[in-house]
Amino acid sequence: MGEEPPPPPDELVRHHTGASHKRPRTNSASSAASAESLHSTRTLQNEDLEFIYENGRIYGNDSYFMPCDEAEQDRLALHHQIYLLALKGKLTTVKVTPAMHRILDLGTGPGHWAVAIAQQCPWAEVVGIDMAVWDIDTTEESAGDAEVKWEIDDLDVWGVDDVVDDLSLQLERQHLARDLSSRDPMDSPARQRAARASPSQSSITAPQTPAESAYDLYVLNPDEQPGWHFSDTYDFIHLRGMKGAFAYWEGVYDEIYKNLAPGGWIEVVDYHIELPGNDLTPSPSPSTSHPDHTNPQTDPQQQQPPAAADDEPFPFPTLATLHFALMQASVKSGRSLGTFYMHPTYLTDAGFKDVSTTYVNVPVGQWPDDEHQRRIGKLFLVDVMEMLEPNLMRLLTTYGDARRIWTRDEVADAIDKGKREILDWNRGMEEKRERGERRKWEWKTSFKWMKGRKPL
Repeated sequence: MGEEPPPPPDELVRHHTGASHKRPRTNSASSAASAESLHSTRTLQNEDLEFIYENGRIYGNDSYFMPCDEAEQDRLALHHQIYLLALKGKLTTVKVTPAMHRILDLGTGPGHWAVAIAQQCPWAEVVGIDMAVWDIDTTEESAGDAEVKWEIDDLDVWGVDDVVDDLSLQLERQHLARDLSSRDPMDSPARQRAARASPSQSSITAPQTPAESAYDLYVLNPDEQPGWHFSDTYDFIHLRGMKGAFAYWEGVYDEIYKNLAPGGWIEVVDYHIELPGNDLTPSPSPSTSHPDHTNPQTDPQQQQPPAAADDEPFPFPTLATLHFALMQASVKSGRSLGTFYMHPTYLTDAGFKDVSTTYVNVPVGQWPDDEHQRRIGKLFLVDVMEMLEPNLMRLLTTYGDARRIWTRDEVADAIDKGKREILDWNRGMEEKRERGERRKWEWKTSFKWMKGRKPL
């Protein structure tokens, strides 16, 4: 397991058309799925396709924290372009070959990656699965048609634990400023019961899951055990931006392993934003030790931003409060955020081989001198501004932080202050760059592509 540079750009391939299943765009005027879209569903029926309206946004169910409305689809289109720029035009770090006959985009959202990979691989059957209805027509109109089979399916067959420790104990065990990529920030009773008897070779402190089965064998009817039960295996399963989607990631990776053909590949892609000046990004080395869990600070008001080397103040006090409140709310929801689910031991414990991770630092804002970095930083700045409300609103108004539930107005006011902090910081960084001055509080985040192969 090691760090790899992004592969070179792909050669251009021809576009093709013929998609037979499309899903309509969700908006405030209609929340019903069309009859055409129902042809692509597997487990969800018409009565299941109901949207939830909260705080002016549309959600696909009562548990996932991100909305599925038009505004979010527009943001995800921008976000897709940032991923492409980060990999210099590549869709994936996995070597795609004509031997890959079936490709699955798990949690496809509006389908940007699925459409693009279908255009790149006209020989392959590409399936995009999501639990919500998105406007696939708009995606294909902007990117070009592609033969993608769209399915609506909620793959979270596990839910969250019914047995959860006291919240204060959970927050004490997780240092929210540092435990963003360690193996398991919520060492829940259910995960302990599903753990392996023998420790992992790659992390002796990590709870383990058998590759052959993540389920309780001592049940009267094994057929009722949770699972995905796809009709056929895949040669490549891709999932991107899925933090907060599942609570039981051991089960997710076990299902992916079972539904891959021998020699098939998994790729997991995500990122986690950290505020500048507080270097929380772990070393790319898989042997990096786990962060110290002692002396945590659980009150966002007590989470002090890093001290400057001079008198220049920390530019994001409101964003720091929102960040820690968001992480606490995710713990309370049972689906902790962060990129802990991309720890390589999840894949090795599930049975995958040749596990490796590619890291790409992406700037926020136009402070870099390099023109390519400035371009991607400008787009990511807009993305960060637009992601504040969808990331924060549902979690803070439903679960709140360690002290209280937030109101919609409180969240909105804090977001407005946070956006002003971002704009003021960006303007100051631009002025310093133009004057050739040293730029403090440079802001960047680590994008990650983790892949692994199922043995032959």
